[in-house]
Order: sequence, then structure tokens, then C-alpha cells
Amino acid sequence: MSLLSPLRRAWTHRALVIALVRRELSARYRGGALGFLWSLLNPLLLLLVYATVFRLVFAPRADVRPYALFLFGGVLVWGFASAALNDAVESFRSNGPLLRKTTVAPEVFPAAAVGARLAHLLLALPVLFAAIAVAAVRGSVRPDWPVLEFPVVLLLLCLALFGASLACAALAVHFGDVRDIVGNLLTLAFFVTPVLYPADAVPERWRGLLRANPFASFFTALHDTLFFFRPVAAADWIAMLAVTAAALLAGGAVFERLRDSLAEEA
Repeated sequence: MSLLSPLRRAWTHRALVIALVRRELSARYRGGALGFLWSLLNPLLLLLVYATVFRLVFAPRADVRPYALFLFGGVLVWGFASAALNDAVESFRSNGPLLRKTTVAPEVFPAAAVGARLAHLLLALPVLFAAIAVAAVRGSVRPDWPVLEFPVVLLLLCLALFGASLACAALAVHFGDVRDIVGNLLTLAFFVTPVLYPADAVPERWRGLLRANPFASFFTALHDTLFFFRPVAAADWIAMLAVTAAALLAGGAVFERLRDSLAEEA
């Protein structure tokens, strides 16, 4: 059986994935007076905090201005990636009754975990683009055509996260420690990923270790497309494609190995 079968099955059952994403979004905002507006207000408040702190308290790097915008874009996408993996770890346990009572393909649950967090990100992106537009009017940044590469970067990141979520979710059903391991690894990865700083700021002797981080090329490309507005380097495209392929293949291998026992253990 092909190791990409989970991806194909998730795509085949995409209507169910979308329904699960809608269910998660409705549950999250049910009962709130502002509802989905929180997806805009939360990142807007975060941006205002960053802008205030780095204008009045901390002096940002001279070569990264406006630093609040640089940081906001990175933190917004990192929040999506880390939350997607953390949610995926619990996706089978939280959907255990549904998984046991139906013949639904189990890969739809990790796919829905990633999809729901992607929906939150997409609802927040207008705040980021509005901030870029304001910075452009002020002359702080100069948007250019490389911004059009961002959707491709985001697509590759989503596929890589789906592959990783397959392995994490399947392993978490059998090993309870996986949740804590993933959470701690993500905390560490946040500081060794170019989210708070540009990749160019890392000393040359440490850049090899930076490149070993599977998230590094994605966030370098993110900053290139949405902040520096320069084309993504060929090396970063190759790295992103390699990480995405490895995540899908490795995640598919682990998932296929454990797939038949998921309903029993969840």
C-alpha cells in the first residue's frame, strides 16, 4: 500500500473534513457575542501589543524594521503550526466514539485538526495584510511580487503538518507520553526556528544546525515573501519540498502501521 494513501483518503473524504472543521469552529465560538470576529480581534490586539512594546520598551534590530510586523507574521504562522500539531495529537482520543461507531477513514481527524487551525489563520491573515499595507503607506516596507509565493509556502507547510500529524496522532493513541513530548519539542523548536529573528542573524557556524530544523526553511520563506519581499531562495524551495515529502512518507508509514488498531485504542 502506498505511503501516500492517507493523503489520498483524506482528500477523497474532504467533505467530511470540511464538516469537522465547521463543527470545531462553531463549537469554539458558540455562545460568544462577537463570534468569529475574535479571529480578527485576537491577532489585532497581538499586533498592537507588539507595536507598542517594540516602540516604547525594546529597541529592535536595526536591520529588521518594523520589527513588530516581522514578529507578528512569524508568530501568527507559528501559532497555526504548533496548535495544529497539538490538536492532532488528541484528535483520535477526542473523536473516539465517532471513530468506533462509523466506518469513516481515520485520517480525516488529523486532517480536520490541521484544517481547523488553518481556518483560524486564514481569518487572521487580513490583519497581517492590513498591517503590511499601513507599513507600505508609511514607507517602512515595499511590497513586491514575491508576496505571491506565500500561498505556495503555506500549502507546503500544511502538507508537512498533515504528514507529521498522522504520525503524532497515531502514536499518541498507543503512547500517552507523545502529547507531552510533542508539546515540549514545539516549545524548543520555537526558539531554534527563525520566528523571532531572521535566518541571516544566525552566526555562520550555527547555520548548519538551523537548517537541520524542519521548520527553518518555511519560516525563512515566510519572512522573505511577507516582510523582505524577495523571492524565496532555491535552497529553501528544495528544503521545503524535501521536508514535506519526508513528513508525508514517514507520517504515512507510521499511520498505516497503526491504522487498524486506532479504533480499539482510542
